[in-house]
Order: sequence, then C-alpha cells, then structure tokens
Amino acid sequence: MDGIDISLVQTNGVELKRLNKNYFYKYSKNTKKKLINILHTDININLKRRKCLDNFVTNEHYLALKDLDIVNKCDLIGFHGQTIYHNAENKISIQLGDPKLLSKMLKKNVVYNFRSNDLVLGGQGAPIAPIYHKFIMEKLNLQLPACIINIGGIANLTYWDGEKLIGFDTGPGNVLMDDYSMTVFKKNFDEKGKIASKGISIKAEVKKFLQHSYFKKSPPKSLDKYSFINTYKELISKNYSSYDIMATLLEFTSESIAKSLDVLPKKTNKIIFTGGGYRNHYLIKKLKDRLNIEIIDEKKLELNFDYIEAELIAYLSARSIHGLPFTFPSTTGVLKPSSGGELYKFYKKPF
Repeated sequence: MDGIDISLVQTNGVELKRLNKNYFYKYSKNTKKKLINILHTDININLKRRKCLDNFVTNEHYLALKDLDIVNKCDLIGFHGQTIYHNAENKISIQLGDPKLLSKMLKKNVVYNFRSNDLVLGGQGAPIAPIYHKFIMEKLNLQLPACIINIGGIANLTYWDGEKLIGFDTGPGNVLMDDYSMTVFKKNFDEKGKIASKGISIKAEVKKFLQHSYFKKSPPKSLDKYSFINTYKELISKNYSSYDIMATLLEFTSESIAKSLDVLPKKTNKIIFTGGGYRNHYLIKKLKDRLNIEIIDEKKLELNFDYIEAELIAYLSARSIHGLPFTFPSTTGVLKPSSGGELYKFYKKPF
C-alpha cells in the first residue's frame, strides 16, 4: 500500500534478463489513506463505486508510468492491480484496477487477472510467486533445499528441493506492524524495527496469535491481510506499553515464519528473505537468531530485493501469453498445473 513497483525486464516466461530499469512510484498521503479506507469498508462495493475505485487505481498506475521511457520499449505490461480482499475458501480475490483503461491510456497490451483461473480450478489463488522464486533459486545455483520468503503485508514461502515445489502463506508479514505504527506512532512503518527493538514481546500474546486455526492447516494455504484482526484488536485494547505491543507483533511474524519451516519435507540449507520486511533489520536479526540456517544477503547476490515482485508479474505475464503454468497443486492446491491471466490487446484504429 506504499506505492507502485515497476521493472522493465526481458522474459519469455522461462528465462528472465534484468535490464536494471526499476522505478518506485510513491503514493501520496491522500492516496494511501483512500486505499486503507477501502480495506476497512465492506467488500460488497456497488458497481458504480467499484468503477470509480478501478479508475482511481488505474490512474495512479498511469501517473507512475506515463513519463518513463520504458513504456515505449516494452511489448507488454503486467498489471496485477491493488488487492483489497482475498478469501480462498469462498473463492474470492479482489484486485482493483481497469486493465482495458490502462491499455488505452498507455497504448500497450496488458495482461491482468492472474488469480481467477486458479480459484475456478480449485486452487487458493495464492501464492503465485513460487514458479518465479524457483527460477531465481536455480539461476543462483543455490544449494538445495532452499527457500525464498517474501515478507510483504502477508509473508509467503517458496520451497524447492529439485523435485518438490511448495508454496504457502506463512502468516502476517508487515500488515499488523504497519497498522499499529500508523495508528499509534503516526509512521507508515517501523523503520528498521527501531520501535519494536525498544519493547519486550509478550509471550502469552504471541502464543495466542499462534493458536489461530490457520496454523493447524497443512499447505497449500493462503491468507487475507485481516485474517488475524480479532486477536490483533484484543491485543491493542489491553494496557500494554506501545513498544511492547510492537515487539509482540514483530515476534508473531518471526515465530510464524520460523514455524512454517517445520512442515517442509527436508531441512532447508539456504534462505533468501525479500519484500519490505527484509528492510526491518530487527526482524531479520530475530530470524537469524531463531533459525540455524544460512540467510543470504542481497548484496552478495547483486540483486535488488525491492523489485522481485514487479519482476514476478512480468514473468507471469509472459507465461500467461505462452500458456505456461504458474500455479500447481503443491503451491495453491489447484487440481492440475494451470496458467492464468487474461490478455487485453490494444487496438489502434486505422486512419
């Protein structure tokens, strides 16, 4: 919810070449506030309001792209849109944005709607990253078994051992910490984990979070940003120090990630952490202390972890137009390896 990540890459959906053209479009305070307000309202948005919201999100993407020279250089735009709700059990995943409008505004072909086909075919619709994470692990020649764990709003894990590809959401990433940081400290996020580092986590409250039914389920499984909202509201209503609450939320994220490794078929040799949570130094320190596994630093790999997800959407867009699968029974629970996404072709009127 902080902005739009943009990457220009060259890919056929099997290989991917980075062109080192990455951009971040930061949302204004008003835009961010509007998006957060949408999250806290009823998802049953009427059609007129939905159209307004789709146009609003699309316009933000247009503003992010319109002055970049990479638009002229690209053949295809992968447009995921802004997720506002995900409920795998009810087969609902809502992403705001109008790909047809974006296509007309930028005069480019657009691939969109990456999750629906998986949901229709019995999958969870998430996570959609494992096939790209597998490519990264193989490209880096990582000693297997290895994991890539993306700590976004929700944290998701990809495991690859050369035979089995497994993917699932591990629990919260930054979502609860960010919400508390904005509500209490008036900061978009806890930079480097400085706030949490001043507190002491409340073990009984962490344990309460970990008793959630989600952690009793076997993967593949997926979460919505507000799956833990009731326990979270209960925690922040209590008379604890604000710093201790932030430390507790960080500990919950750390513990849920650590425990997710216990369900994997083999012990992991290497882990790469990506996403905004990788920038939370205190969280990564906690994980390093908790896990007896080598955690690989992005500088050693000469990667910029901030743009892995933007690259992912480009990679999936190419797989989509070539009909290559990007969700699998072991990553989303889909009945068979399946492709997804829809292509909207820009039609240029003849003179």
